Amino acid sequence: MENKYEWKLTDIYKTEADYKKDKERINELLEEIKQFKGKLKDSSENIYNCYKIFEEIAELIGKIYAYGMFKYHKDLSNPEGIKLFKDAESLDAKIDETTSFMVPELTDIDTKVLENYLNENKELQRYKRLIEEIIKNKKHILSKDVEDALSRFSDVFNGVENAYDILTNAEIKFPSIKGENGEELELSEATYSKLLSSKNREIRKQASTLLVSEYGKYINTITELYLNRVNEYTKMARLRNYNSSLEKAVDEDDATVEVYNKLISTVNENLNINYEYTKLKKHMLKLPEIHMYDMYVNPFTTEEKYTDIEEAKAIILKALEPLGEEYIAKLKEAFESNWMDVYKAPNKRSGGYNMSVYGVHPYILLNYEGTTNDVSTVAHEFGHAMHSYYACESQNVLDSNYTILTAEIASTVNEILLAQYRIETAKTKEEKMALLYDRIETVRATLLTQSMFAEFEKEVHSNVESGNILNSTKLGEIYLELNKKYYGKDLIIDDYNKYNWARIPHFYSCFYVYKYATGISSAIEIATRILNKEDGFVEKYINMLKLGGSKKSLDILKTVDIDLEDSKVYKNALEFYANDIKKLMNLWDGTKSSLR
Repeated sequence: MENKYEWKLTDIYKTEADYKKDKERINELLEEIKQFKGKLKDSSENIYNCYKIFEEIAELIGKIYAYGMFKYHKDLSNPEGIKLFKDAESLDAKIDETTSFMVPELTDIDTKVLENYLNENKELQRYKRLIEEIIKNKKHILSKDVEDALSRFSDVFNGVENAYDILTNAEIKFPSIKGENGEELELSEATYSKLLSSKNREIRKQASTLLVSEYGKYINTITELYLNRVNEYTKMARLRNYNSSLEKAVDEDDATVEVYNKLISTVNENLNINYEYTKLKKHMLKLPEIHMYDMYVNPFTTEEKYTDIEEAKAIILKALEPLGEEYIAKLKEAFESNWMDVYKAPNKRSGGYNMSVYGVHPYILLNYEGTTNDVSTVAHEFGHAMHSYYACESQNVLDSNYTILTAEIASTVNEILLAQYRIETAKTKEEKMALLYDRIETVRATLLTQSMFAEFEKEVHSNVESGNILNSTKLGEIYLELNKKYYGKDLIIDDYNKYNWARIPHFYSCFYVYKYATGISSAIEIATRILNKEDGFVEKYINMLKLGGSKKSLDILKTVDIDLEDSKVYKNALEFYANDIKKLMNLWDGTKSSLR
């Protein structure tokens, strides 16, 4: 492996002495910050000086934590990496414990006094966003004794999700199925998506029937776990003075109930698009009837070619040219400056991610194998990286972290631009149809399916909050009815699909999935306007990335004219989906279908 394809961790610490120096400095700062305990209410100067120390601590622990984690993820068996990572986690926990007085003390200060402090002390404006969040959340903060008690129950609250993970990842044993040549194929959640994309319909059917039905054997246990999680969340919402569990979730996301409801209602008003796609897919697959297990196979055959990482970089740079010279120049620099660890290696962590190191640069972990999807992953992760780069360059460390509501936008914009470039430069009609089909499937899975999941969660939580009794039968009925509503009469929903909700681990992170749908809707809007070369829009988009988390997420999106409380952004995304379906229909000779 060439060195240029590995991380250069010396960008964080050139020597072990530099690393130790920062650890010592954090311990010094922790002693300094202790002197402000019980004194934040005394003056705006005390608040400012306390936060100034906290800001320096945050920057230093960011480097120490990243350094330890990267060493560990490069080789999960390396004792040095394990020790560094555990040391970083221990130091991080010490910081949390030492600085835990800050938010409660500021919460206890009268709101008008805090606002006066912000107005009178211009230096304190640097931490305005953080202090305004504390003021906003005051009505949801309980007494110190109650908060202390609840903090001690955090591991208990996590117990339900942990039990679900153990059950579904370790204890449920899935049967094997027969492959095309009679060979035994391992059935698991890890291999399921690949089996569902098989051109062999019998394999798809077997995989779906056997895997989903296996969850049915444990459905009462899974139902008990899930409803316990919902009950815990709804009770916590009431305890913290929210009107509903949904309100608590969106408030913590920096969103609103109106965002959630507008997404679902707009998707519901345009489900005919999905019905037409289901009908089209039935025709393309030449099936007398179409089942859920048929929805994941690409009807078009394209040869998977290996794409060298250098070729991948060239393709991505070309595809992202609409983002402007400044963006491309920085991306080229990132490609050549060891921001990514490219290839698989023994004991290297699987998957991929981006992590920003404030004051240094973002780092990307990949396990690149040269597939078409791998090229897309590189574009995706560098969307995150460029977002992090711009935010860190423009904001202090405390305001540089963007929220989950905005986190997937820049990465998805890059994916859409890459897909558009590939479609436009496809060498054959078959290749173009396959690429177009992939983009349609991405929108379906991210916008339509996640909206359906979001609607399922809303209905379940509403039932619990209304005192209605739910059981595995009722949950299955709710899920089946939503599938029928979202896909229409052309798709046959087999009865075992009533267990499919039990496979979704995200449901244990209550009201999480809607952010995938709002994220792709925002990304489609942004990418479309970039591709349309709207005057001045690229500059507005880059400026949005620079804001990081310095403002409310909804206000940040409004700087690029996106209002998530309005139906327009979701309508435009659904129109994009419909237009791609029309393009595919026009390319495919066999269709006689037409969109209503």
